[in-house]
Parts: sequence; C-alpha cells; structure tokens
Amino acid sequence: MRAGATWRQRLFALYAGAGFLALMLATLLGWQISQDEPKAVDAIEVTQARLLRAEQYQMYPPYGLLTAPLVALPNRIDQWLKTPGGYFWYEFEFQYSQTSPVESIYIPRLAMNGEVYLNGERVGYFGPMDKDQLERNWNRPQIVNLGPGRVRMGENTVSIQVFAFPDYLAGLSTIWLGRDADLRKAQRVRHEVQVTSIYLSTAFVMGAGIVLAMLLGMGRSRNLNLVLLAAVCFLWGVRNLAFLTVNPPFPHEVWVRITQGGLLLFASTLVLLILVYTQTHRKHWVWKVWWIFSLSFPVLLAINANWALRLVSYYGFVGLLVYAWSVQRLMRFGNARQQLAPHFFAFGMLCFVSLSILDLMFLIGVSDFDGYFLNQYIGIVMFLAMSYFLLDRYSGLLRESDEFNETLQTRLMQREAELAAQYDNMKQIDQEKVRLAERHRLMADMHDGMGANLVAAIHQIQSPAFDKANTLELLESGLRDLQLNMDSLEPIEGDLVTLLGAFRYRIANSLKASGISLLWSVDEDVPELNYLDPRNALHVLRIVQEVFANILKHSQATAVTLAVLRGPKYVGVHIEDNGVGFDLQGATLGKGMKNLRHRAAQLGAHMAIDSRPGEGTRFVLHLPLEHGKPEHA
Repeated sequence: MRAGATWRQRLFALYAGAGFLALMLATLLGWQISQDEPKAVDAIEVTQARLLRAEQYQMYPPYGLLTAPLVALPNRIDQWLKTPGGYFWYEFEFQYSQTSPVESIYIPRLAMNGEVYLNGERVGYFGPMDKDQLERNWNRPQIVNLGPGRVRMGENTVSIQVFAFPDYLAGLSTIWLGRDADLRKAQRVRHEVQVTSIYLSTAFVMGAGIVLAMLLGMGRSRNLNLVLLAAVCFLWGVRNLAFLTVNPPFPHEVWVRITQGGLLLFASTLVLLILVYTQTHRKHWVWKVWWIFSLSFPVLLAINANWALRLVSYYGFVGLLVYAWSVQRLMRFGNARQQLAPHFFAFGMLCFVSLSILDLMFLIGVSDFDGYFLNQYIGIVMFLAMSYFLLDRYSGLLRESDEFNETLQTRLMQREAELAAQYDNMKQIDQEKVRLAERHRLMADMHDGMGANLVAAIHQIQSPAFDKANTLELLESGLRDLQLNMDSLEPIEGDLVTLLGAFRYRIANSLKASGISLLWSVDEDVPELNYLDPRNALHVLRIVQEVFANILKHSQATAVTLAVLRGPKYVGVHIEDNGVGFDLQGATLGKGMKNLRHRAAQLGAHMAIDSRPGEGTRFVLHLPLEHGKPEHA
C-alpha cells in the first residue's frame, strides 16, 4: 500500500505541475492574443463589406462591386475547403474627419494574396496575383500605410482584391482603420503570436532532433524509440513549412503535396513512436489502422493535389481518434511500470489533441477566420516532453550503468577470488610436481652414482678375488657422488663461486694425498647465474668432478689451476694442469667425455679441451649468463 500511495503522489505531482505549466503558458498566450487588436478609441473596425467574384485578375475595382451583396467580416470564401479559387473583391466605405483620422489599414488575415485600393488607386500589395508566381501570405498579418494626401475628407472607398487557390483556405478577416502607430502595434503583436512563436517552437523541436541525430550518429545508442523521436522532430519542421514559408521553391501543387504529406507523415510517425514505445502487440487493431492510414494517404495525395488540404482534414478526424487512444495507452503503460515518462508523454499528447481539435474546427470553417492555428504552439510542450523523455532515458541508462558496474564489480571480485584459489591450488600442484621431480632426480642420481658404486663394492667384497684397494676406491667414489648431490642442494642462489668453493673443499684432501697443489683464481665481478637450480648445479659439479678425476688418475700433475673468469657474455670455468697431457688427435673419446658434452649441452654451455703430450691439459667451460643462450669463446 505504501508503495502504491507513493506512486500516486508522484503521479499527482507530475500532472499538477504539468497542468500548472500548461495553464501558465495558455494564460500567457491568451494575454498576448488579447493585445492583437488596436486600443485607440478612434480605431474603426470594419465588420461588413460587399463581395464579388471575378473571372480573372483586374487592375481596377469592378463596377459590379457597387451592387454586390453585403457579407459579414470575417468572411470565408470556401465552404469546408471547397472553392473554385480565383479572384474575389471586397469593398466598403469609411468616413474620414479630423476627430477620426485614418492613416493605415490593418488586415489580420487574408488568403492567399491580395491588393488594397483606396478610392480606385492601388495602395497595398501582398504577393503576386498570378498563380504561376507563387507567394503565400495567408498566415501573415498585413498593414498598409495610406500616406499623406490619399485619404480625403468625408467618405472614402476601400477595395481589396483577394487571390485564392482552388479547394484551399480562402477569405478575409475583420479590417481595422486608424492611426498608424496604434495599428502597427496590434499588427506586431499578432505577427509575434502567429509567426515568430512558430519559428521559435519549430527551432526548439528541430534543435532537439539535431541533438538526437548527433547522439545516434556517434553510435551511443541505436534505440528505435530515439530514432523515431528524432524523425518526429524533423517532420515537425516539415509540417510547419506551410506556416513559415512565404516563397516556396516549388509550384503550388507540389508544395501542397510536400507540406500536407509532411503533416500526415508526422502524424503517422508520432503514432508509430507511441506504438513502439508502449510495446503494443502487433495484432492490436491500432496497428491495422496505422497501416491503412500510412499506406493510403501518399496515394491519395498523388491523385489530386487540390484535395490535399481537404484530405488532411478528413484524415485529421482519424488521427484524433488514434491520438485519443494513444493518451490512454501511454497512461496505462506508465501505470503498469510506475514510470512518469509515459505520463508526461501522455499529457503532451493530450494538449496536442486539444489544440488540434480547435485547429481542425478553424480549418473547416467552424471557427472565425480571425482565429489562430493553435497546435503550432505545442512545439514548446513537445520540446519539454522530449527533454523530460531524454533526461529520463539518460537517468535510466545511468542507473543501468551503475547497476551493471556493481554487478560487474561483484562478479570480478568473485572471479578474482576463484582465480586466486585456482592459482594457489595450481601453485601447490606445481610445487608438488617440482618436489616429485627433484625426488626422482635425486633417486636417479643416487642410483646411478652412489648406488652403482655401493653395489659394485658389495659384489667386490663378496667375490673370492676380493681386492681391497679397488673396493676402497668404489666406496670413495660413491661418497664423492653423495657429496656432490648434497652440494647441489645447497641454497647458493645462482652463485657459481660458492658452488665451486664447496667442491674445492671436498676435493682438497684427494689432491693433497696425490701430491697435487691447487691454485684458485676468481674474478671479482662474477655475476650470478639464475638458472643454477639443484639440477643444473649438479651438472656443473659432475663436469668439474670428471675433469679432476681424470687429473688424479691420468695426468701425473703436480699442480692444478681452477680459475673463474668473467667474459663479455659468459662465465668461464678454466681448469689447467701441468701433467703429461695427451694427443687429442689419436685419443679415443670414452664414455666420460660423452657425459661431459651431454651435461654441457644441458646447461647451454660451450666446452673445450686443449692438450699436448708433455704440456699438460687445459679444460674450458663457458657458462652463458642466461640459460638457453650459449656463448662460444
């Protein structure tokens, strides 16, 4: 209940505010219209004149006017927009005196063009009187200054020739005579209401359409409602061309088709906008009416241009019925969703329907010819309604964007948590894989190295031909292999010097027992090798161990130099002895040398041996600064 009461309060506030605004605008318009009559007490209002139809244009008032029948002004020549067109003469007399001066003639409306004669002399001209030279002054209030010396004392005769198109609006309004300043003030007020305000309302709506077109052109939105709304704005400008254009660029028949067809197209597009906006089902009867309306009027306009204005009046009745249905449809649509924008749209349509009824009455001659076409002023209401519609749409998009951002942020946080959990899980799996791989490597190394030596030593001990020295050598070899595995597991963090230092400590006793001195040389700026993990560290140690094992067994050296040097793109490990050497050309590479090359390849390192008989042996191992980028000396 509380939510319903809140909605009713919002709805009441909307209609109260919109009604108050409409009342204020109507009051302002009514006050402005009330100023369109001369205020001077000596102003003369002409409400009767003699009327005569002429077969062709005449340069002077015809004599038949003197006996022509008297008609009341304002006078409509056409009857429900039915008239043969042509030339019509109005004539009346007025008295001029010092107490009742006449300086100008004020004509609020004539249709289509006209000429004013004073005492048989032409004193005013409003557009060509030949239909081949089209000009349209039907919506322009006119004033004629009679000038000094033209008005004579006593009785004067005013004759007005009016040119009208067939089956079109035609007639003459009330005529005012009086002082020029007073009449011009009234004419200026009527021009502002009848012409200037239409320019402004059209500019407002066209401006809104341009903004919409720019937004659509920028690709911000492809919403069909906005596309139709932009089309309605531009068609509003087309329908107002008939009120605003004095010198159209096309012949009368073509111009009528354009303006009246634009009016019907505007009505059709406006109804289509409402149908799409309110999501009306395609099988609804209104859609059938809309299709018949939209498809038939272009055909009828093409058949007979003279019927165009009358056709608009006939279609106007159908349009008003559909507009009335649209008002209640918009209200129901807004109530169903508890949205104010459809109700604001409905209020604008209600105002448009009300003023359109008054205009239709004026068009067919029910209202006085002195009146105004009022639905032109609905452009301001349409502008306000569209502004509200756009603001509501924009605020809705902002709300949707905020909701989407919140949802997206929540989903991102959930996804981040899931990814973090997956990362932790994968990290644990990777660590477990590393541990298993390292375990398998250690097991393989111990099996192939220390394990093989221990098995061989056990077989040697169990053999009848037990050789103590050989068994001791096997045990020592297994011990050294175990020490190498232990050294490779030390956390050296890529420090080659520390790794080789541990090896130096291990090999020192064996060298001393063999009478070989060790010279240790290390450059100060030896960089860290980040790829020296336990596996690669063991490769380096086994290479160096194999070299020193060969020195101990075969070189008969008395001194060995181990140098760690910094190269441009590598770190070099140089081992050189002063032993007996050997002939590289005639030497047969054994399994040990093949193992050295294999381990060097695993490190991406370059290995070289240089030896000559009697000159000792020089071994070079160049380790790359980055794994996988071997550098050759």
